Amino acid sequence: MKPVKLLKKTGILLVLAAGFHTPKALAEITVYNVNAIHELFSENELAAKKIYHNKKALVFGRVDKVDNENVIIEGDSEFGRLFCAYSSQDLNKVLALREDSRVKVRGTLEISWAPWGMFLNMYDCRLL
Repeated sequence: MKPVKLLKKTGILLVLAAGFHTPKALAEITVYNVNAIHELFSENELAAKKIYHNKKALVFGRVDKVDNENVIIEGDSEFGRLFCAYSSQDLNKVLALREDSRVKVRGTLEISWAPWGMFLNMYDCRLL
């Protein structure tokens, strides 16, 4: 069977699985080190916002601190942080976190300007 006919028969799921077309609503960025976002912002604010601002992301990092509203995630150094506003649904997971715990979160990244560079938030953050 020809690939085009196969695509017509199987529909969008095959197209998505093959990576030919991914709607923005389903696209997700994977970030292994939040420092990379901060470094790019320090070099080119426009590029950092284009790539990361208001984008769904899966972020890996380590816990710097947990406060009443956020899990604060660092990359490989204290150069940059992600403020992850956790959901009450994840409270038990949050209670188990300690400084330097490895963590994986999913949500929408938001970049805003700050006097020292940038502020990186994730307001719809879910701990995985």
